Amino acid sequence: MVRGIMDNKDIIKLARERANEALEADGKNRERAADDLQFVVGNQWPEKVRNEREAAGKPCLTINGLVASVRQVTGQIRNLNPTIAVVAADGDADEDVAEVIGGLVRHIQSESDAASVYEQAAESAAACSIGHWRLRSQFLEGDTFDQEIIIERIHNPFSVLWDTFSKDVTRKDATWCQIMDAMSLDDFKETYPDATAEDVPDDKPNQNSAYSQTWFTTDHVAIAEYFWIEKETHTIGITANGEVIKDPTAAHNVVKKREVEDRKVMWAKISGAEVLEGPTEIPARWIPVFTVTGEEWHLGEEMYRSSVIRFAKDPQQLYNYSRSAHAEMVALQPKAPYMVTPKEIMGNEANWAAANQENRPYQVFTPDPAMGGTRPARTQPPVASSGLLNEITIAAEDIKRTTGIFDASLGASSNEKSGIALQRRQAETQNGTSVYSDNMVKSIRHTGRVLVDMIPRVYDTQRTIRILNETDQEKMVVINTVVNSQGGEIGVNDLTVGRYDVKIQVGPSHETKREAAADGMMRFIGSVPQAAAVTSDLIAKAQDWPDADRFAERLRKTLPPGMISEDDMTDEEKQAAQQAAQIQQQTEQQAQQLAQAKIAAEVQGEQASAANDAAKAKKTDIEAAGLQLELAIKSGLLNDAIRQAVAQALQPQGQIPTGVIQP
Repeated sequence: MVRGIMDNKDIIKLARERANEALEADGKNRERAADDLQFVVGNQWPEKVRNEREAAGKPCLTINGLVASVRQVTGQIRNLNPTIAVVAADGDADEDVAEVIGGLVRHIQSESDAASVYEQAAESAAACSIGHWRLRSQFLEGDTFDQEIIIERIHNPFSVLWDTFSKDVTRKDATWCQIMDAMSLDDFKETYPDATAEDVPDDKPNQNSAYSQTWFTTDHVAIAEYFWIEKETHTIGITANGEVIKDPTAAHNVVKKREVEDRKVMWAKISGAEVLEGPTEIPARWIPVFTVTGEEWHLGEEMYRSSVIRFAKDPQQLYNYSRSAHAEMVALQPKAPYMVTPKEIMGNEANWAAANQENRPYQVFTPDPAMGGTRPARTQPPVASSGLLNEITIAAEDIKRTTGIFDASLGASSNEKSGIALQRRQAETQNGTSVYSDNMVKSIRHTGRVLVDMIPRVYDTQRTIRILNETDQEKMVVINTVVNSQGGEIGVNDLTVGRYDVKIQVGPSHETKREAAADGMMRFIGSVPQAAAVTSDLIAKAQDWPDADRFAERLRKTLPPGMISEDDMTDEEKQAAQQAAQIQQQTEQQAQQLAQAKIAAEVQGEQASAANDAAKAKKTDIEAAGLQLELAIKSGLLNDAIRQAVAQALQPQGQIPTGVIQP
């Protein structure tokens, strides 16, 4: 089912009605915000009072202390350094793809100078209660259909009109938004020659309201980028085995059904009379416009929005008046009038009339006997009022109280003496103005969510993109590609698969962390010098030197083997480690073969030695037997021994040979 699809006539009619409704609902806030900005830039005197004082020659001093309050808030915001981290949000999401999307988000922010965009919007919120930025997709330069996403600042805080029913501080719940701009009549006719450049019948202010949008004047035409959300619904069902089916039929045998709402963001550029461009669909589920607000209070159905300087305007005016009055009084002291008689200045009236305007070396006067012949004298000059000085001090303190920003947070000396007391007073200031930084962080988080939603829709083809890691080092990756494997085709870096979410990390920037790390490393090495031998590359890398990376690279090569884990190795180091492992393995094999050969040689040597010893022993036995034989022959016993041996051999088994004595 489709709802809300309109033709161009309906689009214009509804856009005009919505613009008037937004101005009616937010008109007072916009008036107060405009007055806040006037005070910030120094227009702090009521026009009538200024004219009267200037006509009377009285000073109108503007000692603008409010701009320092705005800068203090933006300074705190700059120290936050919020970063967008992308995380997997379902089972189909991949951690490697989350890293690619996160790197692409960092690249988009870097190319768009998003940090400045965020800070300027927050500064606008601190100054006048509201600021804005937007996302936009555009084609890359050259003959290509590839697109990129950019982040842009909206300079005029009053140019954005929001859905009057939107309540969230980020306006993420808005169903429509308009970004207004004024184009000169000549430029309008040149840009849109076929468009209507004239008033329209219903372009009249609402008689019951002081606020309405004027679309056409004799010199300018109002142009609006109009965003709105169209909603469609479809049915899903779930089967008994848990399978979810879109638009199920009776054949699917689903056990449960429900309606799901789809959001589609539409865009058109319009005048008050017609659609100039579009309408076209924006590749996002939320309106890609973001706001940072100050404090907001809902007074029933009315919403009151405030800036950091809203309640400091009265004490600022009082301070300006008191300082001007004091300056006026001090300026009059050297110009106290003379008390003279007509006779004393007779003939010199012109000189005496210019006595307080010109520095004359002398004044001529005629002694007056009625005055005892004394010379003219000045009257007592006005004395500075202690009450006026006290009022100046009180007004300055009131500015601090109403902004919540005190001397300690501005770097000035105050009554706090100890470090803890100073930190507490600075923390008090940060707590008092934290709503601005909190609202900015919320809007940045919503920006990250919209970016993650838009990226698969804009970067939807196979292409090579540049991403940044957490240390802002560039890397080129190919997205939405397919590789063949034994199991079939596998998608690599497919940004269209899975669901991803974002989280915001707040803290020091990478540069600040690096400086703190370098300082901490040097202190640690001072305490444990022996650690330098195995951490020298990390220490060099953390330094803010020219060619510090080259220092680290060379020192890294001198580390003992095994000091760098495989996860921390570069591809070259992994290849070198593999080659070293192969060489080591070959060396060990050769050493083992040499050892085995040595052992075999030793065994053979021992065997040869044993054989030699056996031969020597046998030779000795033979020689001994020969000696015994020789002795037997010489002694005549050999014949008797032969006869006895023959007789023993011929004797039957078990018989005792003749001549042998039985024991």
